Amino acid sequence: MNSNQIRTYVTWIIAVLFGFALYSQTVYRRAGAAPRTFALDQDVDVNITLVSPDAKQLACQSAEELNGYHCEFQGQSVRWSKPSTTGRPAAFDTLAPYKTTDDYLFLVPGLFSQDALRERLTYDPPNSSAEHIRFVANCKMHIVGKLGQVDVRWSTTDQWHPNRDVWVGAVSGCWLSDG
Repeated sequence: MNSNQIRTYVTWIIAVLFGFALYSQTVYRRAGAAPRTFALDQDVDVNITLVSPDAKQLACQSAEELNGYHCEFQGQSVRWSKPSTTGRPAAFDTLAPYKTTDDYLFLVPGLFSQDALRERLTYDPPNSSAEHIRFVANCKMHIVGKLGQVDVRWSTTDQWHPNRDVWVGAVSGCWLSDG
């Protein structure tokens, strides 16, 4: 076999591999690629992606209240001022925005009050001056409803980002894994 034949074979092999890669990207999608749907009173497994500073940095603002749950802010610069009607501590009524590993936005009260997350904060405090390793909170979530109009921010210095029809869910049984 001469060098021209070898080049031709190598070119064909590369072309076939490239073609297969393109084909597999369009045909062989992962099984869970269909969008998830959620419903009121549904219990779902969620995997929430986090870093420790999220305990202090994340916030939402909305004038809406849902079963006693509310955002930290009722306006963009006005903290929630209505008295609690639930008898729960404020941390268990105040919603914060979180994204799942499959990119769904949820509003969750008291996530960092879960035992596994409280323990995480003891050895990875939520200060913004240090580097933090991303991790995942794997939780059971009970969907309690939706807020129609809500703005979220991902740090105390970030601008507000408007969202509509965001699911609210209470979590339990959280355990942590690497992000």
